[in-house]
Amino acid sequence: MIHPTAIIEDGAIIGTDVKIGAFCVVRKDVKLANGVELLSHIVVEGFTDIGENTKIFPFSAIGTVPQDLSYKGEKVKLIIGKNNTIRENVLINPGTIKENGETIIGDNNLFMGSTHIAHDAILGDNIVMVNQSMVAGHVRVGNGVIIGGNTPIHQFVHIGEGAMIGGGGAVNQDIPPFCLAEGNRAVLKGLNLVGLRRMGIRRDELKLLKIAYKRLFRQNRSLKIEAEKILENNSSIYVENLCKFIGNTNRGIPYERVVNG
Repeated sequence: MIHPTAIIEDGAIIGTDVKIGAFCVVRKDVKLANGVELLSHIVVEGFTDIGENTKIFPFSAIGTVPQDLSYKGEKVKLIIGKNNTIRENVLINPGTIKENGETIIGDNNLFMGSTHIAHDAILGDNIVMVNQSMVAGHVRVGNGVIIGGNTPIHQFVHIGEGAMIGGGGAVNQDIPPFCLAEGNRAVLKGLNLVGLRRMGIRRDELKLLKIAYKRLFRQNRSLKIEAEKILENNSSIYVENLCKFIGNTNRGIPYERVVNG
């Protein structure tokens, strides 16, 4: 299932049931697992591994050299998991030696048109990046995150599991798990209740998470100190994830301080 106009260099590893459409270019160090589909006009370069049943749409550039002036031709990698959908005009770069030399993407993600994932980023599973959203270098994105359209994520920012970023925002600080953030610059607006219900959170767990959120972000207290206090008498894995994320943040959390009086 390889179109006669496609270029597959010697050395590329192609699995079974792979489909490679017209005018695609697959370089010599690329590995395409079983069931991968490249529709047409796609370039896959470098030491790039693409997992099973991932589908890539036209005019995407996958594994081209990192957009980092420190890159001097080192052997770096891009690892993409299985069952991902990568739409038109997507750009995904490998890592750099400034970190571990790898950009890593999990499974079952949807990257809509013209999205960008930069060098050394690590993304989990079941993520949706809406059209023209961008993840800069060294960013971490947890499972189940939704990033709205036209949203840039600043380098080194961490986005926690189950968070949602509204469209048109700009994110330059860490967004905790299960939270909703929006605006330019993006700030927390509450919990991502829709996402939590889709995750199947129990009502009692949701109540505990709401209480923790209010203690953290509605009472003008030190976030890290309050997170430690909450963890002392906590029975919820969701609250634990939220508080530990806050305890480990290096870039701070963007939230609106309460104005008394």
